[in-house]
Amino acid sequence: MTRPIVVGVDGSSEALQAVDWAVDEARYRRSPVRIVHIALRWEYSAGAPPEPGLDAARPEAAALHVLELAEERARERAPEVEVSTRLGIGHVPRTLLEEAHDAVLLAVASRGTGAFSGIMLGSVSRQVAEHATCPVVVVPHHTDPEPRHAEVVVGVDGSEASMNAVGFALEAAATRQAGVRALHVWEHSAAPRAARPASYSEVSVDQEGMRLLVESLAPWKRKYPTVPVVEQVVQGRTPTEALSAATVRAALLVVGARGHGGFSGLRLGSVSHAVLQQAQGPVAVVHSGS
Repeated sequence: MTRPIVVGVDGSSEALQAVDWAVDEARYRRSPVRIVHIALRWEYSAGAPPEPGLDAARPEAAALHVLELAEERARERAPEVEVSTRLGIGHVPRTLLEEAHDAVLLAVASRGTGAFSGIMLGSVSRQVAEHATCPVVVVPHHTDPEPRHAEVVVGVDGSEASMNAVGFALEAAATRQAGVRALHVWEHSAAPRAARPASYSEVSVDQEGMRLLVESLAPWKRKYPTVPVVEQVVQGRTPTEALSAATVRAALLVVGARGHGGFSGLRLGSVSHAVLQQAQGPVAVVHSGS
């Protein structure tokens, strides 16, 4: 049985953009889509008493309406995609992850109706990206609904999560018949160029970065030999700057959940978290176990 793409919705326009992305991805992968809405328990006990003869409280109708609108949106955009819906009740991030236990990937909006004003990355999308066992795609609310450049960009730093991100990127590119741009971003210390050690060599840095890229990509290029790959070492920018800039034009940016720059004990590293905050296009977060 083909594993589904799961997309979380909350009734917001941002979540409907995540639905658009999910059904487009489902067409590439020939996968079904499962639309999930999670409602808090208190929403069902704080409303009017149940209607005579009914077990469910009337507020449930609002939750079902959220799913109905999202399902209609999905079917209109991609009639050929198999679409199903599920309503869950409980702690939103945890219940959403439970509903996505068998998913090939989970798509969420960067923020929706539950986000605090002024926060770019909502609490649900942050927690889902932090704890998911499958890849998570976070879709910003300002993502252009029209097709973007047919290129998948992946950040590479040699970590285990980065290696899995490379595999996900090439798979995504293969389904799109697109190419991959693999970026290794190398940043020297904050010291100005004049204060760097005399032994510092940009040529050596480029060579070492290219070696890391070649080694990281080699097994996946053998698996996906038809996918064109461009390997690029970027100096003079932070990883966050370089990867965030890539989201302006790329069809998808893929990052490891926690690379060499992550803090010990956190599944979502500092770079991947910062990229999610600043992204202007869809970002896939891939954990080392994904």
